[in-house]
Amino acid sequence: MRIFTLELNNDIKGINQRKVYIESLIQKLPQPDLVVLPELALCSYMGSDAIWQYADEQGKVAINWAIETAKKFHTSIAVGFLEQENNDIYNSYLIAGEDQVYGIVRKSEGESYLFKRGNFSNVIATPFGKVGVGICYDARRRHFYESIKEESLSLILFPHGSPSDPKKKEKELKTNNHFCNAYLKAFEVPVVYVNSIGKLDYMLGNTGKMMMNAGFHLNGYSKIYSQEGKSLICPVKEAVGIDVVLEAKKRKSEVRFYGKNIKKGNFLFRRLILKPDIKKGIQFYEMAKEKR
Repeated sequence: MRIFTLELNNDIKGINQRKVYIESLIQKLPQPDLVVLPELALCSYMGSDAIWQYADEQGKVAINWAIETAKKFHTSIAVGFLEQENNDIYNSYLIAGEDQVYGIVRKSEGESYLFKRGNFSNVIATPFGKVGVGICYDARRRHFYESIKEESLSLILFPHGSPSDPKKKEKELKTNNHFCNAYLKAFEVPVVYVNSIGKLDYMLGNTGKMMMNAGFHLNGYSKIYSQEGKSLICPVKEAVGIDVVLEAKKRKSEVRFYGKNIKKGNFLFRRLILKPDIKKGIQFYEMAKEKR
């Protein structure tokens, strides 16, 4: 299977503009079987309620576009989008083929100011096997692991819209390698990490303020981790590709966690800043929901 990631420019805004942009890249890919796009690829990653203008009722726009684009380029599409259902808004991700959407997953621990949170499923059944999908922060949390650990998987996708300090490249790469390689070792199936590039828009909350003050940026660093397969040379600079045989496999070993996190991280930050910020964000989201 010929799998390509596309590292999208997050600075391009507007659903229609992004559709044209994404399709212009896909058409240059050499015979893709699966194109993997980042978190919130259709609307771009945004950290404020400005993103709500792109809410897609029951994902109809994303579903129709994904199927039509898959049909147009004779491929399968994996894409992040902003889903609205029953006045709730979700950070969602789908995989589609030429005739149908195979499934949709939602980010369980989405940005609390913006998205409905919950314990959502992380597996999509496709013609090329079951795919585990952990959207951004979910990929580092125990919930994702518990959701997939008994499944026979052929592929794991980690679509991101993840900002980080551009002056700390080695730290970001080390973190990416840590959790991606942990899943590669445990399941022995390809693990696809794809992130956008571009400036960090305004973000709500104290955590967002800290990130903006530190000059965070979406840095990309997309990579396909695999024990087998052949890297593909591609004329598209935004793309990373691999030709690999997908095979359903059961988990071979455990993934180690520190509490609910795959890395120890900063305990004081999580307890004193992140936890109360999440609580405040949920309150903000629920109050805004009543007004919608």
